[in-house]
Amino acid sequence: MVIAFTGDPFLAREALLQEARLQGLTRFTEPTPEALAEALRPSLFGGGGAMLDLREVGDGEWKALKPLLEGVPEEVPVLLLDPKPTTARAAFYRTRERRDFPTPKGKDLLRHLENRAKRLGLKLPAGVVQYLASLEGDLGQPGSYLEALERELEKLALLSPPLTLEKVERVVALRPPVSGFDLVRAVLEGDAKEAFRRLKRLREEGEEPLKLLGAFAWQFGLLARAWMLLRENPRPKEEDLARLEAHPYAAKRALELARGLPKQALEASLDALIQAERRAKEGKDPWLALERVVYTLLHLTPAEPA
Repeated sequence: MVIAFTGDPFLAREALLQEARLQGLTRFTEPTPEALAEALRPSLFGGGGAMLDLREVGDGEWKALKPLLEGVPEEVPVLLLDPKPTTARAAFYRTRERRDFPTPKGKDLLRHLENRAKRLGLKLPAGVVQYLASLEGDLGQPGSYLEALERELEKLALLSPPLTLEKVERVVALRPPVSGFDLVRAVLEGDAKEAFRRLKRLREEGEEPLKLLGAFAWQFGLLARAWMLLRENPRPKEEDLARLEAHPYAAKRALELARGLPKQALEASLDALIQAERRAKEGKDPWLALERVVYTLLHLTPAEPA
């Protein structure tokens, strides 16, 4: 019996370990023909079985393992951790049991976080769940995003209630999306010191200035959509947020920032961003273009938006 666990690395590994407990398997076997053959051999304590982590297994190593896996009897459990199988391994799984666990996104990610929080005895406000779902991590290996969120939830479980958004923002190690609302808010509030401090930090972290300009322009584009939505309906409902084409947390923050923002300031800000992107793409110093547009925006937007 060969079962492959694919999809999100965190979810796939968790599901594999749950199945391993049911099958009486306790440790991973080295993914070599010799180690696998030894693990499959019946012993005094049972009929054999194995868990293999195939994440670092190349095509040559797979070819050596495949004949042994093809001969596994139905009563012998072999569990394979293979989040992103190669074409050859995916073809092999077509005639075996494959359990796929895609990384949750959107509303599925919100539900995932809510369920994981409940396991830890946490009752998170909706705003905190949305904030956590909007974070991104500087992660050492691809696919460990959900695992990083799990560590943050475990950290929050140690805090004394209530878990307010402000308290959560202070302790989580993951970052908001690059050049996110904090930078936009600093500009809208006329906080030049904070805005340039954040720009300096992003530069030190090696962020691409063109990427930041694009992200910054996207944030102001979202603000423009939020501003137009508020003109149509000063009290938009939850279903109206979908029109902003953004994550629910980002959409709500955009509505907060857009209230009281003058039309002239918004139009001038968008024009300044377009000019900055043009200058950066024409070969001029992109960091200088970014710094200049932040300076321009600081003087175009009101110091205290409603």
